[in-house]
Amino acid sequence: MLAWFVVITSLFALAYNQAPLYTSNQNQYFLHGYAQAGYGTLSEDWLANTADPTPVFSSLVALTIRFFHSEVLFFVYYALLMGVYIFSLFGIIDHVYSLRSSKLTTHIFIVAIILIHSTALRFLFLRWFGGDWPYLFEGGFAGQRLLGVVFQPSTFGVFLLLSIYFYLKDRQYLAVFSAVLAATFHPTYLLSAAALTVAYMIDTLRRQRKIWPAVRVGLLALVTVSPILVYTYTRFGGASPTLTATADDILVNIRIPPHAIVSEWFNATVVVKLLFLGFGLFLVRRQRLFGLLLVPLILSIGLTIIQVIIKNNALALIFPWRLSTWLVPVSVGLIVAKLTTMVAPKVPVSSERTVRMAGFALIAVAVAAGITRTFLESNESNGIPFRPLEAYIATHRQPGQIYLIPPKLDDFRLEAGVPIYVDFLAIPYQAADVVEWDYRYRMASYFYQKANCDLLAKISDQGVTQVVLPSDYALACPEMMEVYEDSAYKLYRLTP
Repeated sequence: MLAWFVVITSLFALAYNQAPLYTSNQNQYFLHGYAQAGYGTLSEDWLANTADPTPVFSSLVALTIRFFHSEVLFFVYYALLMGVYIFSLFGIIDHVYSLRSSKLTTHIFIVAIILIHSTALRFLFLRWFGGDWPYLFEGGFAGQRLLGVVFQPSTFGVFLLLSIYFYLKDRQYLAVFSAVLAATFHPTYLLSAAALTVAYMIDTLRRQRKIWPAVRVGLLALVTVSPILVYTYTRFGGASPTLTATADDILVNIRIPPHAIVSEWFNATVVVKLLFLGFGLFLVRRQRLFGLLLVPLILSIGLTIIQVIIKNNALALIFPWRLSTWLVPVSVGLIVAKLTTMVAPKVPVSSERTVRMAGFALIAVAVAAGITRTFLESNESNGIPFRPLEAYIATHRQPGQIYLIPPKLDDFRLEAGVPIYVDFLAIPYQAADVVEWDYRYRMASYFYQKANCDLLAKISDQGVTQVVLPSDYALACPEMMEVYEDSAYKLYRLTP
């Protein structure tokens, strides 16, 4: 079993592809961990000293950097999570369709799952259709998904699938622990864990006709989820209603409208995925899995409709549509299994070897495409124009330095290992800090748009000591002293 886990996980992870380190949301979620580990001078960063929304993930990052000194482990962690994903998905679907009853059925299903998750298919969908189509078969609504090309807290949502698998195997305690584990690593899964717990309680009551076993499941979930629930409430609640409303408005309408505003993300891919969900429910209408999918789906759709009607920002930030991140993969898996069980029995015995070889060939192509994509993305990342500047700063950084950078230089902070004034990608979550982030972002954006020395002086009063400017940016302020220049950027030190 372990050997199969290693082999299938390796093939799946290579075909799926991982982006270079410090891509996208990693610049948000690695910051606290790197600062805790004493990386560079990040402990002086303003954002690193705000409340951490994912403390358990940050602790994992910090321990990895502090004790193992190897960033490669982040890729290994993610590959293992991908293994949890594919094996949990297989286990759930096998409960319905008995995939292991036939080696050919198992083979075709695994090949199909690897292919529809491969970077090769995503690349083709991106070229052909663009938009949200690349993640049609695995992604949820609003650009949210369990997997993706980077290791981050949301990838621990794979334990929601493991939870369902455990429950179908009548391992209720492990099912609850798995769902809670997902929410502990990323509190945005608290609603998903709650929805699954309610579904387990209903199913337990229906099957055993006794109240106490169902209540026991709920109490176990409540006790085990309490630490992260209390942490989230105490650290991110308690602000005045006015301040909270202002912060929620900033997050929903300025920072993350593609994730938080239904009209921003509802498109043709959502319609197709809703069809997947409906067909998946139909396929398991007489199965135990039906209730485990129906209850969360009703909760998700119901809260989404309410949010559309009342337009409540606080409800939007709960992301009730995020339950689709695991409902869609399960539904697609059921559809793939249905097609597989229809096709596999019709394959003549004489052709089974040919089918298997064709499957291996397709996996080989997907793996080769994944490796190629990884190589190309690594080269592309190394060739980004601001890499020389980051390398210079990383070797010359000093305590007390705070950098003002163009807000779109997302990975500057981690690559250089220095504190920055603000960027657009990485945000805090406490209400007062969100308002402060918005102020900083507006100040920085206006400065780079207007080239204003008076504004630079105001920003300098907030602790900024270094300024990064594009090489063609015309600005000469008395307090600016150039210390570095390349073909793309200049670095200035601010003098008193």
